[in-house]
This record gives sequence, structure tokens and C-alpha cells, in this order.
Amino acid sequence: MLIKGLCFKLDDVLSSGNRLQAGLYHEVARKLSGRPGAPAGKAMLLHLLEYQEEGLQPEAWSLLFHDLPQLGRAIRYADLLQLVKKTLPIGTTFQAIPELLAALGKNNVRTAVMAGPKCREQSNKVVALHLDCLFDAVLYTEFFTRSATGALAGAFADLRQRWKDLLPKEIAYIADDPRVDFPAARRAGFHTVRLRLHRTPHEYDEPRVPEEKPDLEFTSVHGLVAAICRHFAIDPGRVLPGEWDYYLKPRPWRSLGWK
Repeated sequence: MLIKGLCFKLDDVLSSGNRLQAGLYHEVARKLSGRPGAPAGKAMLLHLLEYQEEGLQPEAWSLLFHDLPQLGRAIRYADLLQLVKKTLPIGTTFQAIPELLAALGKNNVRTAVMAGPKCREQSNKVVALHLDCLFDAVLYTEFFTRSATGALAGAFADLRQRWKDLLPKEIAYIADDPRVDFPAARRAGFHTVRLRLHRTPHEYDEPRVPEEKPDLEFTSVHGLVAAICRHFAIDPGRVLPGEWDYYLKPRPWRSLGWK
């Protein structure tokens, strides 16, 4: 069956979640350092990056406020959180993604991005990466939900309404979390593709039941892009000239026609 629509997950499939967070730290530290009485921007940035390295990202802003008391002279904690929400991160998509999307558009392949929960943080990523210009559709899940898989299923139902003329089996979902992403995609009738990148939150997550196992799996962006190029008869040189021969070796994705 020919795939006619591709839906990409945003975090750690289109762009590095850690790098986007580091890009947010850079921007916020820069803005704070310009306030009277604030600590040096470099000191704040190093603290934030250290928290991230230690896996303390959810508490990073409160820890920063606690560890650098002089920050309280420059901004109130509540205002700091508002500043964070309003700040766009510095970031880029993975190499070859914009070029791939442009080539897919010329081949009349529909594309969508699953941006995650509907919140300011995720919408800021969409704006910073210009995803609304790159994709035909930007999808969000409900922010307040008991089941992440259920919220994702609701977003997939929205996508099927947008792409009414496509059969579910003509759509592939490219994501990284086997326990949330693939059960919802399978229930929607989509094909499933996993991008398992090194040093990402779901790198070591293994499928526990058959519905969590993807149809295809790739361990590099280059491998994924090369397979997509092959499937849609796109010359890889149009996407990213050079160093492509290595990535165009045969792979076992014939069941989807990704030869």
C-alpha cells in the first residue's frame, strides 16, 4: 500500500528536545542578565544546563531562583515563570527535515506534525521552528487528560477528518515512544515508524506488547530520510547533497513499499 500522508512527532523526531530546552535557557538567561541587579547571564546559563544534565529540568527555574538569591532582586518568581512562557527557544529542526518536507510537498504528499499537549511551551516550539510553514497541518493533544494515549487518539481522529480522502492505512505516524505513540496510531489504523535516537528520553524503552512494536524502526535521521526518499522516488540529492550513498543501502522495509 502506497503511503500518501506522513505525520511526524515534534519532540526528538523533528528536533532535539534537549537542544530546544537549552535554546530556551540561552534566551531567558540573556533577557534576565539585562535586568538591574541580576546575576551574570553565563552563571545563570551554566546553572540551568547543569540542572538539565542532572535530569532536574522540571525544577530548573525554582532551583535557579533558590541557588542565586540575587536573582530575586531583579525579578519576582511569578514574573520569571511568565517570562519563560513568553520566550521562544533558539533551535532548528534536524538536518534535512526542511528539504525533505519541501520535496514531499512537490510530490503531493501530505504532511502533519504532532506538536504535543496544547500549551504555550509546545506552541513556542512550533513558532520557533517555523513548523506551521513547513507542514500542511499542526496537531495538538488535549493538555488536561488522564490518558496520553487517549489524547493522542483524539488528535488522530482530527487528522482523519482533515484527510478524509485518505484511507487510514495510507497514513504513517513517525514517533519515538512505543508505549504511548504506537498503540494510539495502530488504533487509528495508521502505519507506525519509530525513530530511536541516542540520548533521548525513550531510547531504551522497549515494546511490552505487540501493539507497541512499530512496523519499521530507524536509529538515525539520515536513515529515516533516506527511506522516505526511496519510498516516494525522491532523489536524495534534492534533499541533502553529498554523503548519501552510505545511507541508501537496502533495508527490510518492503512491506510498506519502502524499497
